[in-house]
Formats: sequence, C-alpha cells, structure tokens
Amino acid sequence: MNITKWLLVIIILASTVFGLHSYKSSLQEAANAQAAMMPEMAATVTAVKVSNTSYQKHIKVSGEVQAFKFLMLNNELAGEITRLNAASGSVVNKGQVLLELDHRDEDARLIAAKATLMLNQQTLDRNIELQKNRGISEEKVDQARAAVQIAKADITVITTAIDKKILTAPFTATVGIHTLEVGQYLDKNSQVLELVGVNDFTWIDFNLPQFYQELDLAATVKISPINQDSTFEAKIVAIDPQLSRVSRHLKYRAQLPSATLALKPNTLVSVIVPIANEKTLASVPDLAIKRDALGNYVFVLEAEAEGSYRAKIVPVELGERQGDHVMILKGVTAGQFIANKGSFKLFPGMKVYLAEEATQAVAADVSAQ
Repeated sequence: MNITKWLLVIIILASTVFGLHSYKSSLQEAANAQAAMMPEMAATVTAVKVSNTSYQKHIKVSGEVQAFKFLMLNNELAGEITRLNAASGSVVNKGQVLLELDHRDEDARLIAAKATLMLNQQTLDRNIELQKNRGISEEKVDQARAAVQIAKADITVITTAIDKKILTAPFTATVGIHTLEVGQYLDKNSQVLELVGVNDFTWIDFNLPQFYQELDLAATVKISPINQDSTFEAKIVAIDPQLSRVSRHLKYRAQLPSATLALKPNTLVSVIVPIANEKTLASVPDLAIKRDALGNYVFVLEAEAEGSYRAKIVPVELGERQGDHVMILKGVTAGQFIANKGSFKLFPGMKVYLAEEATQAVAADVSAQ
C-alpha cells in the first residue's frame, strides 16, 4: 500500500516537472522566433578619419617687456630752469635740448676768461718776437706761454660748467611724466627726467628652469599678451651666460618687430617655449574620445557590406590638446575611421550606419585610397 502511494507521488512530480520544462521550452522557442523576426540593433553616427599632425611640446612661462634703452637723467649742477623742451610723454630726438639751467654767471666768467686769453696770447706773441732779438729772457717767454695755457684751461672749465647746465637727449626716447616748470630751482644731483628709448623692435625677457633643454640663438618662441588669444613669433637674440644662483633658471631675451607687437616696457606677457623636438602624432577630435571607468577609448568603425560598420572599442593613450583635437600617443593610426558625434550610443560589436553628412566624406576618403 505504501509503495503504491509513493509511486503515485513520483509520477505526479515527474509529470509536473516535465510540464514545466515543456512550457519553458515553448516560451524560449517563441522568444527566439520573435527575436529572429526583429532587426538587429544599430546606431547612426558621424565618422572622422584619424590624421597625422606635427606636434611639439611647449611650456608657457611669464615674460616681461624690456625697454631698448632706459635712462634717469640727473643734473650735476644746481640752478634755476630757464628752458624746458621736454613735455611729458613726448618723443625727443637724439641731441635735442631737453632742459637748460640758468648759466648767466658762467657766461660772464667765460667772457672774462676769453679776454684774459686774448691778452695773454698777445703778451706771448710780443715776448716771442723780443726773444728772437735777445731782448727778453727765455723765462719770460715760458711764463707768457703758461699764462696762455692757464687761460685756455679756465675757458674749458667754464664751458664744461655751461654744458652741464644744458641737458640734451642722449638717444631718441619718450619722456616720462614729470612736474618740472620753468623757474623751478633744482638742487644738484636731482632726478630730472625719465627717458625710455624708442626703437623698431621689442624685447621680452623670460626665464626657464635648468631641467629644460637649452634654446639656441635664433630659436623661435611665441608671445601672447595677457588676456589675449593671439600669438606672435619672436626670435631669441640673447642668452644669459649663467644660471640664476637663487632660482637656477636661465634667462633669455626674445625680439620681435614693434610693428608686429608694440608693448610698454615692464608689461607682463606669456611666452610659449618649445621644450622638445617636433614629432608626428595621430590627432582625433576630443568629441570622439570616451572617458569612463574603462579608461580612455574610441570606437573604430570596421566596414561591412551594404555601407554598414561594426564598432570596435580601442583603448588610447592621450597626449596634449590642441584646440578641439587631442594628440594620440598610442592606440590608433592615421587612416582609421572612428565614430565622432553620437559615439556615446555605441557598444562593442554594435552595427553602425554613418549619418548622411558623413557618408559622402567617408566614401571620398575610401575612393581616394
């Protein structure tokens, strides 16, 4: 009796398991049939061709515009200003009189000194004639000659004093802002005028740490004014013979035409300096690069039939960015097609179609090959 009950239970359980298995199998077959009838998942993206570009690593440092010539003009002698020919901010030419101090005392002494010289010269001439006829001793002639030399020296001293009271421009320059006025008294060794030299080129000084390769004379750097996107090429014209003892930096001077970039002395600028040799690297748009937990990668598009492609994930090692493109150090090579706009929708092995605006460009690239 017990055996019969157990057999009945076993039969019921077996029937139940068989029924469930059959039902699950029918559902799976129906799902497979439905999946077979549905089209494969695909995405439409734009594509770009990986290209090579020349690349050189740079560093940006601060630079300072230096004056071609700079001079703080002082007066050696005291006096009252009688003439002023140097307006603030004006350009003065080399040799132009800038400022003249009162030298009337020196003028009067100069007249007297010239008269004394003339008298002494006449005395010397007469003594020479008398000495020829033995009418006067040689000593008298020497004394007269010495008197002439002393008179000439007095004239030179007075003339020099007058010259020191007439200040002229030693070079073509722009005059700094000042408050001088005619009639103003200046004590000796006063700071009178500030002169900044004018020339057709601009100098920019900058420093580089010692662990960067040394630049050569005539090497090219780029100058970018602060808060501006434009850059201007300048050439290295001077290199300091030694490193700074404090910072261990090497000082350079770059030069560019003032017609290209004219800046005031002491202006701060950015200097873009090459620190490595130029090389060729692959370049792709930044939009094509995916960045997530898997790292940095792009989707390479491998061609299939009927104008479709397969997405293949390729890890890449990124370099520096230039504009909206990024240098690729490792991963892809020039000529490969990669997904660009819309690549965020892709996954490995996904079927891909190119957007209409990209199809013609890709077809042209393929035909060119």
